[in-house]
Amino acid sequence: MRIPETVRRLSRQAAFAFIAWALAVPSVASSVVAGAHRAASPQEKNEDKKSEAFKIQKLTQGLGLYAIGPVSPDGKSVLLLAQKPQQSPNLYLMNLTDHSIRPPLTALKWGVSNPAWSPDGQMIAMAGASEVAAFPEIYVLELTSGKMRQLTRNAFSDKEPVFTPNGKKILYSSDESPLPDAAFGILHVAAMPVGGGKAEYFTDDEASSLLPGISADEKSVLLVKVSDATGRHSLWQYSFEGKPLRDLTETKFARIRSYRVIKGTQTIVLSAQEQAEQQDQVYLLDSGSGKITELPDPDLIKRNPSVSPDGKLIVFLGAARNGAQLFLYDISSGELKQLTHKGFNNHTPVFASNTTILFGSDREKEDNNELYLLDLEQQSEEKKKR
Repeated sequence: MRIPETVRRLSRQAAFAFIAWALAVPSVASSVVAGAHRAASPQEKNEDKKSEAFKIQKLTQGLGLYAIGPVSPDGKSVLLLAQKPQQSPNLYLMNLTDHSIRPPLTALKWGVSNPAWSPDGQMIAMAGASEVAAFPEIYVLELTSGKMRQLTRNAFSDKEPVFTPNGKKILYSSDESPLPDAAFGILHVAAMPVGGGKAEYFTDDEASSLLPGISADEKSVLLVKVSDATGRHSLWQYSFEGKPLRDLTETKFARIRSYRVIKGTQTIVLSAQEQAEQQDQVYLLDSGSGKITELPDPDLIKRNPSVSPDGKLIVFLGAARNGAQLFLYDISSGELKQLTHKGFNNHTPVFASNTTILFGSDREKEDNNELYLLDLEQQSEEKKKR
């Protein structure tokens, strides 16, 4: 059915209002997991007092941390999204050796999201919205020169960019459909040369496709497809020419929030829901056999998984009594343990190395959202005193 253009415009205006609101609020992934910030109960205060096994260091003060982005390919830097009061989140770069943070790399009116590194670490792709853009567009920042180029210019929402392994193209999701009569909100994966030019449609199904990514062996594309009939999500493998190769998860999941490939293996870490009414969990998918394994403790809500560079550990957010806390899962041993007990809005954990984890938190009373580092090789002072 063809949707009248006036309805499409109104729908887009409403969506833009929502995007602007979403970019303006603090990034607290924990609020999805554990509810809104509130006064702690006596039981939760006792949880706060539990000793933590590993040393945790506060790295920032007054940063206004919104979210932690990916670590650079050489492992020396990490991208941060932070926002000043009454402003939208923009992009920062932190040196992982001395924890110094450069001045903001971007200054877009409505902020940026979904930053992604180029394979050589010289460029960053992101979704961003300037004061003249009605919806997020795809930008590329050249780190050496500081030059930022806008790749897409349209009245559609473009987001979730990822570089192809040769660094020549960017794949991204967009609600600009190749189908002339498609309803508003149908997403497709598109491709754009890094140097700019005409966008090409990577997928042209009648159903939505989103979250493009690259397989562990860098020989194929991964993306999430949404069934037109049931609305269920499935993870697919595509060729770089846009040809569908395999449905990796079939009808297992109602929603796939995110996925992380483990380099050198066939394992993919999924954040997903089996049924729409069920809580989020983390799963291990063997892309070779198709076997899917759920992490232990199904009663624990699990979100935002991050994998260590050596592929041995997974850190994720879990819903504890006192909010969203960090949990660690050892893939080899199957051991699951809680890492943090303090704070309420812990969020976006990311491995900085095989033994260190970055995360955002309000764990100190004066904190809004600051950046912390947890060291798995150093015991906490509380633990040493025991």
